[in-house]
Amino acid sequence: MNPSPYPPPPLPPFKSAHVRARIVKIMLIVAAVVAGLSLVIEGLSFAFPPLTDDQEVGDNPYGAALMFITLLDGVLELIIYLTTVVCFAAWLYRAYGNLRVLNPSRPTNYTATMAVGSFFIPFANLIIPYRAVRELWQKSGPPDEGLLSKPSAPATFPIWWLFWLLASFAGNIAMRASFDESVPVSNATAISMVSSVLYIVAAVFAYLVVDAIDKRQEQTSRMVRLAAFSGPPPPPPTNLQF
Repeated sequence: MNPSPYPPPPLPPFKSAHVRARIVKIMLIVAAVVAGLSLVIEGLSFAFPPLTDDQEVGDNPYGAALMFITLLDGVLELIIYLTTVVCFAAWLYRAYGNLRVLNPSRPTNYTATMAVGSFFIPFANLIIPYRAVRELWQKSGPPDEGLLSKPSAPATFPIWWLFWLLASFAGNIAMRASFDESVPVSNATAISMVSSVLYIVAAVFAYLVVDAIDKRQEQTSRMVRLAAFSGPPPPPPTNLQF
């Protein structure tokens, strides 16, 4: 096969995902704080029963106030959750796209679009997103790293994914229980509290995952720029004498 007469297309420039990573980490902190607030509110519901349909506000003012606060907290939690998802997707897309620049000779199993989209595909979102994020960390290292074997991702990665799945399952069960009139309110609240705890733990480990990938990419990009700036090595000396 004759080589192509055209030179290969130039690689896209490295676009640092550091700012996006910082935004994601801030949103994860906010999400954990809001989940903690939700946990406190849910705990108070055991001491102050919510307002029932046959009660007036004056009959149960604490329950009415708690219901109003719970509604506001639910709206705030939804806004924070959606914002965090958008910021995480934007960071993941850019960070994954940088792999072509950091390690152009090492192909990836997923594209940036696939890495982001896998979170929204039923059943596939149980395993593919974790593999994509793990690959992102593995191939964000120096080009000469992992030539013989893939480096193992930190232990925080599988822990994050485990708690994220548990929190998602618990949140789904809690939502179904809250709309099921046959389930006692106390039981639905207890399930929701478990979900809040799991989300807090998942947010903490997600912070560590994003931070690890961001630091790894920034360090590798500095190494790549330094190597490009220093230029190719000098030719070996010759023994020719004139």
